[in-house]
Amino acid sequence: MNGFEGSFLGNNSRIDPASVLECGVCWWVYDPALGDETWQIPAGTAFADLPGHWRCPSCDNPPEQFMVLRGEAAPESVQPRPPHEVGLEAIRQCGEKLQRAYTEVSQRMRALPVYNQQLDIQVLGLRRCSEGVLGIVATPWCMNIVLLPPADAPKRMEGTTREIALPSGSYTFIAGQLPGVGALETCSLFSPMDEFDDPAIVRSVAEHVITGLFSTVESVPQAQDTPQMSRRRFLRGGGAQAHDQPIG
Repeated sequence: MNGFEGSFLGNNSRIDPASVLECGVCWWVYDPALGDETWQIPAGTAFADLPGHWRCPSCDNPPEQFMVLRGEAAPESVQPRPPHEVGLEAIRQCGEKLQRAYTEVSQRMRALPVYNQQLDIQVLGLRRCSEGVLGIVATPWCMNIVLLPPADAPKRMEGTTREIALPSGSYTFIAGQLPGVGALETCSLFSPMDEFDDPAIVRSVAEHVITGLFSTVESVPQAQDTPQMSRRRFLRGGGAQAHDQPIG
């Protein structure tokens, strides 16, 4: 059986917390001792405790198609495995597409009053989530949370909105199209960017935001309707409260 004990067939009770599992398609190995950097899974997370949206970071295979290995992973000489960076490379390519696309848009925005000449284009904090690849794009005219949905995601009409749940709360995204990228969804953080005069400060704020988005906020009072993001609340490091001013 090529070193396999066999598939766990979706039955998590059959998996020991220390078990090392291997993708049945691309041979990528999940080791609980290492976690998964692509999906921001910390070391020490058992395979059975992976979030429901987790998939193979190399080939996007579902967890039910993983096989339990006998003890240690098979030697590299037996079966070559794609390196862990395969998933990270895909995210890097998304970042390059966004950088090129927004740089092109920047050429048309330079003459407008909202364009802050002191700033530049920055694509920050890209990572996988259940809805696709999410990160922050900061430009001289706006800072947005940007979501790139997977290729097989349902097509959404430009200008329509939806709520997307993240660990810190639920946020409103608007669908659009960007030449060179395709479908994407954005949630506004700052527009215009006249509050900033230093790209380093922009980067610091964006990194704070992306960390906050994926952090669970405990004991935060919630309004009856869906919580909205606010500048003040994000800069404090949490989700939105009812009394905060929504970001326009």
